[in-house]
Amino acid sequence: MLRSGGNRVTRAKGSYLVDDYLEVADFWAWETDENLVLTYLSNGFSELTGLPARDFIGRSRSQIATRDLDADIWTEHRRTLEERRPFRRFRYPLEASDGSVRWFESNGIPHHGPDGRFVGYRGVARDITEQMRDRALLAATGREAKLQQTLLAHIERVSRIGAWRWAVGDGHISMSDEIYRILGAPIGAPMTPEMSKRPFAPKSRAVFQAAIAEAIRHQQPFDLILELDASASAHRWARVIGEPEVVDGRTARLFGTFQDVTEQREQELKMRHLALTDALTGIANRAAFNEKLDEVAEKAARSGRSFLLCVIDLNRFKQVNDQYGHDVGDQVLVRFADQFGSALPQHWFFARMGGDEFAVLIGDGHRSIELTSAVDTLYEALQHEVEIADVNVTVQATAGYTVAPTHGTDVQALLRRADLALYDGKRDAATNLKCYEPEMEESFHRRVLVVQEFADALKQGRVVPWYQPVVELSSGRITGMEALARWDHPEQGILTAGQFVEVFDDARVSVELSNAMLEQVCLDMADWQQKGGSFGRIGINVTAAVLRQPGFALRVIEALSRQGLQPHNFIVEVTETTIISHAAPAVTDQLRHLREAGVSIALDDFGTGYSSLTHLKSLPFNILKIDKSFIKDLSRSAADQSIVRSLIHLGRDLGYTTVAEGIEVQAEAELLRRIGCERGQGFLFHKPMPKRDVDVLIGADIRRAAEPAR
Repeated sequence: MLRSGGNRVTRAKGSYLVDDYLEVADFWAWETDENLVLTYLSNGFSELTGLPARDFIGRSRSQIATRDLDADIWTEHRRTLEERRPFRRFRYPLEASDGSVRWFESNGIPHHGPDGRFVGYRGVARDITEQMRDRALLAATGREAKLQQTLLAHIERVSRIGAWRWAVGDGHISMSDEIYRILGAPIGAPMTPEMSKRPFAPKSRAVFQAAIAEAIRHQQPFDLILELDASASAHRWARVIGEPEVVDGRTARLFGTFQDVTEQREQELKMRHLALTDALTGIANRAAFNEKLDEVAEKAARSGRSFLLCVIDLNRFKQVNDQYGHDVGDQVLVRFADQFGSALPQHWFFARMGGDEFAVLIGDGHRSIELTSAVDTLYEALQHEVEIADVNVTVQATAGYTVAPTHGTDVQALLRRADLALYDGKRDAATNLKCYEPEMEESFHRRVLVVQEFADALKQGRVVPWYQPVVELSSGRITGMEALARWDHPEQGILTAGQFVEVFDDARVSVELSNAMLEQVCLDMADWQQKGGSFGRIGINVTAAVLRQPGFALRVIEALSRQGLQPHNFIVEVTETTIISHAAPAVTDQLRHLREAGVSIALDDFGTGYSSLTHLKSLPFNILKIDKSFIKDLSRSAADQSIVRSLIHLGRDLGYTTVAEGIEVQAEAELLRRIGCERGQGFLFHKPMPKRDVDVLIGADIRRAAEPAR
């Protein structure tokens, strides 16, 4: 009879317990007939493997296992079956219908009828796929290391551990054979209390002796990892556990175990090394640095000595990652770690804290540092730029540092203050190494407060666009306006962008500002359009954080469309520094999408950054705005005149419209017009103004256009 699962109707009551047992076991039972065809599989087969028993009942194993590559496995097993011998731990693969391979382990014994005739096999089997898969993974990822760990885990569970005992005051210590084997001593050789200390290294010997004394005196158990004497071999460690036996309030005996834990100890040391090492650069990581910093700070607190804590950040690293990919970014990190680390004394502690942030700890807490010399060494090391020639990438680092105890003793406060110095250094073009000053903390708190207040003002609608007209220099006609954010502060009145510049360093708030400005400017443009006003093209400024936002170009186009505005009436203005520092494909793609839709792209503050002709040629600009720093001395400086003339000619040759910013006197306007500048912007013509003033200005223009000529 072919069947799967237990059948309590046809089976004897005595087998019910077997059925119950099989229901909860992690294996299943099977039976074959005299032709080795499976006739029975217990319920556990389907439950444990997820395979339907009906696909196997009525077939022999050789019919089920059809893979040619497993022929060797089955040859020996078939011989066993033909000779009707029992078998144990027979392992074989099975290819499922979905192509996956499962492994099983089976045990079986031949079964004979009352007349002695062979009637089939009976046995149990289990699914060992996970076990076999683990073995395969060990081979693929480093068989030796993984196997060593697995064997070590097994040894810990099943190995014999030597036992020892000693009656306090007795001149002999009793030990099992295993301890003699561990120590490499003749089994049964006498062992006195004094001799028991000799196998240990000197420092461990003292620890062991102190633990024995403490156990006798205060009945305290001990559990020690001790180094064995390495005079004749490599380093070895033993775990020694001891328990006191107390009789009538006194320690009568000590007893315990002794185990060679050299392999475990070596693995722990390797794992600790891995846990404290940065995988990419091979130098210490954040965990190692924090551990070392805590250690040095604790020693310095006791000794009163000084130490220096420096944090380092790679300038423009995110842009390198964005523009050239993480492989190049990793090369930069590795090159910096090698280059900077080799410039430091070996006793300084250098670590990668994560990302592009590194740190240096100078001092050991025992001796004060030579501060001037240390700072000079740091400064010199920071002057070497990291170059990746294949992609023409050059990266420099900026650092900030604190000195304990001058700037505090709490390690978290020191790290935070070093970060503040680093932040200040990034804003200071004069140096790339800054020492913490208390004013930096005050400035930081002010920045946080300003950003929070500004974020609140955005939600309350108190950040609004003001408009500064752009005029045609040849006629004075208004050709457009630049929208500038103004904060209507409840206490300080109208604040210009220079008074809340901290906001632009906060990516989240700067994006929120851009969204708010975009919506309000579009509403204002729609209002002027409805009234028939000729407002030309309106530009808004965007930061790198805004350009990196997915869908920014689409958001601009949709905002214009909602208000019935034409893209050619809109300008997106980006600074030269923003483009050069953040010219990742995602950013340039946003600009190209806008340009293709008809939106103009203006390169603002042109001449103050590091634009190359390649960027001017490849990026979709059609307006160049010459920075006001070249305009303010234009009438007095021949050098500025030469620079501006070159910029104007360059823009004209590239087909760009040129706009001069910051024009304040008529002489500057006349000179710019003569040398070919098309448009201008500045206090000479109009100061930034709120929308209501623009309404009047545009209205006046409309009225004048309607008046008859005189």
